[in-house]
Order: sequence, then structure tokens, then C-alpha cells
Amino acid sequence: MDKYSKEFLNKTIEIWQPYSSTPLSLNDARDITENMTALFNFLIASESQSNDKSINKNILSRKKICLNLKLQK
Repeated sequence: MDKYSKEFLNKTIEIWQPYSSTPLSLNDARDITENMTALFNFLIASESQSNDKSINKNILSRKKICLNLKLQK
């Protein structure tokens, strides 16, 4: 059983064909779909890691501020 419907793959070909000088096949459409899925998964994971780092930086910054306030008292 195919992971993607023939209708979906044909739509993929329709969208991507203008960017290719050679006719795209259903296998090409599968490859494009898999590659785009991998790209978006990577971007989502990267954004999540970036957000985690920002959150950690904010927490550390707030801890430093609290520590400085305590030391000033």
C-alpha cells in the first residue's frame, strides 16, 4: 500500500513541474514529498531547540536578576 495517494502525487507533480526541465514521475513526486517532509520536520525541531535555548537563557537571566537584587539588600 502506498503512503501517498495517486491524487496527492499528481498534485505534487502539478505544483513542482514548473521548476523542472524534465517531466516528473510519481517516484519523483514521492521523493519531493519525503524531502519536503524531512525539511519541515528539521525546521520544526530546530525552532523548538531554539525556543528551548531562549527559555533557558530567560530563566538564567531572571535568576541572575533575583540574585543581584538579593545581594543588593
